[in-house]
Amino acid sequence: MHETIIARKVLDDLKKGVKGHKVKSAKFEVGELAHITPEELEETLKGMVDFEFSVEEKKAKVKCKCGYIGMPEILDRDHDSVIFTCSKCGEIPEIVEGGDIKIIEVEVKEN
Repeated sequence: MHETIIARKVLDDLKKGVKGHKVKSAKFEVGELAHITPEELEETLKGMVDFEFSVEEKKAKVKCKCGYIGMPEILDRDHDSVIFTCSKCGEIPEIVEGGDIKIIEVEVKEN
């Protein structure tokens, strides 16, 4: 259910960006630490849109107070959450990249 809410928010943002134009195609990026997986977003969007789209995963990058900057250690991924730690010290790091869902590219139809 939360996938639908997230997908609607993404589509609302997309519609605001194209300002009334019809979308021909779009490309989305889902962060490795986002609340849904690329596969979940893709499956949800299939039933919601009439344009071509692709969904790619963005690998995560974190920064820890221990000085580590790099990929986190993902301990568990549940339906709507991801548990991760610093790969070096095991503490909870700050997400630098890969925590969001982004609209990367949009092509609109000619009027």
